Amino acid sequence: MNRGRILVIDDEKNIRHLLKNELSAEGFAVFTAKSGEEGLKLLTDKNFEIVFLDIKLPKMSGMEVLRSLKLKTSRTEVIMITGYGDIETAVESMKLGAQDYITKPFKLSELLALINQILIQKGRTEDIAPQMDGRVVAVNSGFVGCPSPAMREVYDLVERVGATDVTVLIQGETGVGKDVIARLVHSWSPRKNKPFIVVDCGLLNQNLAESELYGHGKGAFSGASEMKLGLVEKSHEGVIFFDEIGNLEQDMQKKFLRFLETKKFRRVGETKEREVDARTILATNLDLKDAAQRGVLRRDLFYRMDVITVYVPPLRDRKEDIPLLALHFANRSGSAKKADRISREAMAALAEYPWPGNIRELRSVITKATLFLKSDEIGLQDLPPHIVGSKKTKISAPQSLEDLEKDHIIRVLQQTGGNQSLAAQILGINRKTLYKKIHKYGLFS
Repeated sequence: MNRGRILVIDDEKNIRHLLKNELSAEGFAVFTAKSGEEGLKLLTDKNFEIVFLDIKLPKMSGMEVLRSLKLKTSRTEVIMITGYGDIETAVESMKLGAQDYITKPFKLSELLALINQILIQKGRTEDIAPQMDGRVVAVNSGFVGCPSPAMREVYDLVERVGATDVTVLIQGETGVGKDVIARLVHSWSPRKNKPFIVVDCGLLNQNLAESELYGHGKGAFSGASEMKLGLVEKSHEGVIFFDEIGNLEQDMQKKFLRFLETKKFRRVGETKEREVDARTILATNLDLKDAAQRGVLRRDLFYRMDVITVYVPPLRDRKEDIPLLALHFANRSGSAKKADRISREAMAALAEYPWPGNIRELRSVITKATLFLKSDEIGLQDLPPHIVGSKKTKISAPQSLEDLEKDHIIRVLQQTGGNQSLAAQILGINRKTLYKKIHKYGLFS
C-alpha cells in the first residue's frame, strides 16, 4: 500500500540510501536528490507529501531550497535535517515554513513520529486499513498504531491469533488499551461482522451475574415475568469479551470454566442445556498466576485461560509512541477546539512523565488541554503542573555543544542498556570514537 510520496534531499549518499530503504519498507514511495537543484526539479515534476531537506547542501543551501519550495507549493511539508551546530538555523527555517527539524544522528522511530504527525494533520490516516505490521497510524475504528518495537510485537501476535478461533487472554496495566486490542483481534477474525459483546466483570452484580451472563427463563425467580437472553447467548457467531476477568466472583468461576471448555450453559430456572458458537477474549490487569496461587482464582480456570496471552506494555516502557498518541487525541478530543500541533517543550514534558494511568491518562490530559486553547498548538502552559514538573530537562540557559553531545550519549547508552556497539550504531559513529567520547566525558560506570 502506497502511504504517500517522500522526497529526500541530502548530499550524503549514506543518508539518502538509509532513508530510502527504511521509509520504502514503511510503505512510502521515496525519491532522492543529492542537491537542491535536483530536488527542486523533482518537485516540479511530482507531488510530495513530505520533504526531508538537509540544511547544508553544496551550491544552493537548504534554506534557499526551502524558500523556493514554499513558493512552488504550500501543500508539501518540510522536515529539516541538521547537526547540533545548525540548530539555530533549523529553528529559523521553521519561521520560513518548515514543519520541524531533526538532528543527526537520528533514529527511525523519530522520523516515523514526525511523519505520522504530518499525516494526522493532513487527514491522511483515515483511509489506512488496520495492517498489523506495526506501521498503521490510525483508522476510523479508533486504532492507533505505534512505532515502538514493543507494540509491533503486539500487533504481529494479534494478526497471527486474530484469524484463529482460540481463546485470547490480554494482560496489562489499567489504561493500556486492552479493550482496544480485543477489538483489534475481532477485526482480524472471520467473525468481524458478527456481534462483539462486552462483559465488564468488575461491574457484574453478584446476585444477578448468572442471569446477566446466561439469561433466565420466565418465572425463574421473583420478578422474572418473561424470558431473557443473557450476554453469552447474544454473542452467538461473534465474540464475547470478558473485561477484567480477574474480578469474577468465586461462585461464578466453576460455571464460567465449564462455559469456556464446552461453550454450553443453562439459563437460570431452566434444565435445558444450550450451546453457542462464540469466540472468547479475556482481559485483566491482575497477575492471574499469583491470584491462582493465593486461591483467589481457581487453578483449573487459570490453566484454561492461559492459552494465548497478549501482553500490552505500559506507556512508560514505549515512550516512542507518545507523540503519535498525543496528536491523535489532540485531533479527536471531542471539544470544540482541536489542536493541530504540540510544541516541542510540551512534547518533551509528555515524554518525561511516567504515565501511571497509561493511555487513558494521556487521553484525559490532552482532552483537558484542548478545552481552553487560544491557538491550534498545545504548549507547556496548557498542561497540568504535575506533568510540566516531571520534565527532567527544564527550559533554561542554552547548553554548550559539548554538553548537548554528552547528554545525548548518556541518553543513548541508557536506552541501549550500556551496549556500546549498539549505541555507536545509533549515534552514527564507530565504537572506537564512542569509547574516546566516553573517556572524554568521564562516563565510565
